[in-house]
Amino acid sequence: MPAGVKMQMLTRRLFGFSNRAQLNKPLTEALRALGPVCETCHEIAKEVDLVPEGSEFVESGSFPGRTVQKLSAHFKAHWNDEYELVDLSGRKDPV
Repeated sequence: MPAGVKMQMLTRRLFGFSNRAQLNKPLTEALRALGPVCETCHEIAKEVDLVPEGSEFVESGSFPGRTVQKLSAHFKAHWNDEYELVDLSGRKDPV
């Protein structure tokens, strides 16, 4: 991974739409690299769609256990300082 390029997952929550996230190329590559040794990463890699910018994840009502927040927590556990979740919606989560 080039110096200074963080692994990022971008999300923009919109009322009435499925929550979706864009994984940048470095995060997509790291996810695929860990697939053979981490079962959760392997399952996540199967659920994302590859796009030119990296990959895209869309929450599904039929699989309520896999959310953008749970993916983010898993990524943070693997890549603590090299990973960040960026919420572009401008909304604040209630405390």
